[in-house]
Amino acid sequence: MRVAILDDEPAELRRVEQTLQQMAEPGEQPWSLHSFERGEDLLRQLRRETFDLLILDWQLPDLNGLSLLRWTREHMKAPPAAIMLTSRDGENDIVLALNAGADDYVSKPFRPNELKARVSAVLRRHNQQRAVAEELSFNDLVFDDAELTVTRDGKPIAMTEREYQLASCLFSNLGRPLSRDYLYERFWPHEEMSSSRPLDTHIYRLRNKLGLTADRGWQLLTIYGYGYRLESVTPASE
Repeated sequence: MRVAILDDEPAELRRVEQTLQQMAEPGEQPWSLHSFERGEDLLRQLRRETFDLLILDWQLPDLNGLSLLRWTREHMKAPPAAIMLTSRDGENDIVLALNAGADDYVSKPFRPNELKARVSAVLRRHNQQRAVAEELSFNDLVFDDAELTVTRDGKPIAMTEREYQLASCLFSNLGRPLSRDYLYERFWPHEEMSSSRPLDTHIYRLRNKLGLTADRGWQLLTIYGYGYRLESVTPASE
C-alpha cells in the first residue's frame, strides 16, 4: 500500500506515519509511506508516481491540500483515495472538501485509532481491501476473487496467485499508469528482489496467457522509464 502524506509540520508527519505503520496485516509487507512538507513536491510526484491513498493537510504555504485534491480529480483518470486531515473543522470547510472529492475528513488533533478506522473504510470503498469477494468481467475475461481464477468463455486460464493479483491490479486500474516501484512494492517482498526483472517476466506471461493484444481489445503498454498501462481498445477486426 503506497500512501502519500502532506503536512508542513514535521511532528505531525511523524505522528501520521507512526499511526499508519501499524496498519499492515500480519504477514503483509509494511506500507510504503511517502511524506511531503510542500504541496508542489507532492504534485511533482503525482505526475510520475502511483499512490493508493493521499492524506492531505489543508493549510500549506504553497499549494494547499484542497487545491491538490481538486487537481487529482480533474487531471487523473483514476485518482487515488484521499482523506483531508486538517485543523479546519468548520461545517462549511468539511462540505467544501467532500464536494471537491475527498473520501473522508478528519479533524486535528486526530485520534490514532479513529484515523486507522477511517483509512480502512476508505480503502475498502476503493476496492483495495475487498470485504466481499466478487466476480469482475472485462470483455470475455472473468476474474473471481474468491477462487483467484480467471476464465475466458467459461474456460479457466492457468495462473499463479501472483499472476492473478497482478492481472487484477492492471484491470482494476484500466487507463491508469502504474509505476514499476508501485507494482514491486505491492507484489514482491524485498527478500525476493535479488532475482532479475521478475516484473517484466510476469508481464510477458500475462500478455500471452490473457491475450492482451489489440485484436482481443487490449493494449498493455510499456511506459519507458516508468512502468505499465493497460488500455481497452477497439479490436482491430472491427
